[in-house]
Amino acid sequence: MKARSPQTADLFAVAPAPPVALAPPVALAPPVAPATILAPPAPAPAHGVPTPPCGLPQKTAHRQLWYAAVFPALEAQQAAAMLQRLGLQAQRFTSFVSIEPPNALLLEINASLRLFGRLEALHAAIDACWRQLAVQACSATAPSTLAALWFARSGAAVRIEDPDTLPGRLSGLPLACTGWDAGSLQTLRAMGVTRLGELLRLPRTGLARRMGPAAIRDLDIALGRLPSVRRAFVPRERFRERCDFESEAGSVAYLEKALVPLIGRCAGFLRQRQAGVLALQLKLRHRGRPATRVRLGLASVTSERRRLQDVLAQKLARLELAAPVRGVELISGPLQGLLAGSLDAFAGSTRAGSCDTAPQLVERLRARLGEEAVYGLCTIPEHRPEAACGRVHELRLAGVSNPADRVAEGMPRPVWLLDEPSPLHQGDLVLEQGPERIESGWWDGKGVARDYYMARRAHGSRLWVFQERRTKRWYLHGVFA
Repeated sequence: MKARSPQTADLFAVAPAPPVALAPPVALAPPVAPATILAPPAPAPAHGVPTPPCGLPQKTAHRQLWYAAVFPALEAQQAAAMLQRLGLQAQRFTSFVSIEPPNALLLEINASLRLFGRLEALHAAIDACWRQLAVQACSATAPSTLAALWFARSGAAVRIEDPDTLPGRLSGLPLACTGWDAGSLQTLRAMGVTRLGELLRLPRTGLARRMGPAAIRDLDIALGRLPSVRRAFVPRERFRERCDFESEAGSVAYLEKALVPLIGRCAGFLRQRQAGVLALQLKLRHRGRPATRVRLGLASVTSERRRLQDVLAQKLARLELAAPVRGVELISGPLQGLLAGSLDAFAGSTRAGSCDTAPQLVERLRARLGEEAVYGLCTIPEHRPEAACGRVHELRLAGVSNPADRVAEGMPRPVWLLDEPSPLHQGDLVLEQGPERIESGWWDGKGVARDYYMARRAHGSRLWVFQERRTKRWYLHGVFA
């Protein structure tokens, strides 16, 4: 009796069919949103199990080749930031890099072979990059994404270019390299399955009932029978430029003049990308002292040179230099898309008779009074008046309706609300409208039970008062404009 070859997998024994061409991965890099490689639609599932496309072309001009690097020493707290930095380094070798949480990178390197030559040379060059960065990495290359990842996780430093050899090469890998949940792996171990080769020989329908269609899909992707969608890594773009002075700057006036060209280049950088920022950071370097960091906050997203210079001038006017400045570095915050109204061709020009805008007024006030001194208000779905609004850093600078015009159960609300209700003697008060009963907050220990009235004094002022239902005492809570 002839022994069954490990190269054959009953689970994936399919009839040949005409080849289907797959498009190569394309990395799109818009200024803000990351790009995505779109996969062709999967065929309709049979009995809840997705069926792999038959006869997927193995040797075409547009085949894919994936390099996977797993970094086992990355700590969970720093993994995300570290993978971003490693992704930047990986872009030296290919235009398409994908971050695979929690500790891996995927590189599509088929097109890079034309530049680097043989696969062995390219693979060795990428591995050398990790060694130069003193980062421990396990790497592998395979024609499919999951096959490369699984080989790298298992520590098998393989370089596979032929998709026909994937079933046999994958058969010896332990199931733990798949990254499946502990419950699924325990189910397979209870069945006596510990290797991928043993899993591939199981009947497909029975495996789908026990493991679900997701496991079948992963196996199809690993064997190259299904494409997989991967999101391209797009680095966070920022403006960052450094300027060293020929002589140390000892005055703020000299510093402001020296920063004018730097602000101009930053504004040009933003306009080219149709983007803006909400903050800038200025780093002043001294001799023998720690650098001074100055944050420039903006009221709204902008790329206007005039506004950037105005905020800088307001901040520097209140700055006391701890020591002479040897050089400066200007760093922008994350780039954000501009609104249509911000793309005026003349937005950054200074014209005679032009007036400061509302955002500029807010920025000047914050520069002089402090970032927390000027704030906006947001409404909170809460019946208690003192808890119905909160402070926010963002300001809505467009026109809003007058709060006094808002009506709740026929009763208007005053513009001026006292921080704390003030005891009041009814005296000469004339109750004009009410009562409006508010009874709420019993669940958090700050419950109220009040009857609110709109009242008028003899001299004409309109007040918002309430009577505490339990104590029958009167309080002043707001004043109408």
